[in-house]
Amino acid sequence: MYKPTLALLAVFLPVAASYAGGMDTLFLKQIYANGGSTLYCKESFQPADRISVEQIYDKRRLAQHFGCRSSRLCENNPQFADIRKDSHALFPVTRRAELDRRRTLFGDLPDTSTKNEKCGYKQSFQVFEPPASAKGDVARAMLYLHERYELPLLGTLEMYQRWNREDPVTEEERRRNNVIEQQQGNRNPFIDEPDRAQSVRGSSPLNMQFP
Repeated sequence: MYKPTLALLAVFLPVAASYAGGMDTLFLKQIYANGGSTLYCKESFQPADRISVEQIYDKRRLAQHFGCRSSRLCENNPQFADIRKDSHALFPVTRRAELDRRRTLFGDLPDTSTKNEKCGYKQSFQVFEPPASAKGDVARAMLYLHERYELPLLGTLEMYQRWNREDPVTEEERRRNNVIEQQQGNRNPFIDEPDRAQSVRGSSPLNMQFP
């Protein structure tokens, strides 16, 4: 039986490992060609900077929605791949915020919860509450995914409707919407018509656990 040598593995493994990074770089260059600011911390960046790109819909829960034990096992599912690369649900974030948000659900937390003083978000073991300036962005992206791909909401519908009202659409969101339409051919209707959120019919919140 043929066994690849360590030398050959060294050639091929970095290619696989760098795929996601390559897609992130392309996203930043296309959507933030003139620079921008991160979602949660509002830190300025340029496309060439080392910035993480976050998918609003947790990839582990997305994989489980499609019946996969892990995101790797779902890579050949066309719809899974379409959702993962949909720019309307991708946002630049700092590495620290990405790590804090990982494997959590969006939610409201009490004032006594751990708070990142620099960025304004709160977190507990399984819940992440964005700062006030990002709640509307998160809500409109989540409602877009729910409506376009019929994904269960990660959190309650009432919460996202409230976040949408409390944090109105900004000029930056409108700019993003225009650029993404040019790149992938569709818009997020919840940015064009924020009141649309009130007519959404919700599904039971997705709260799946992984070993």
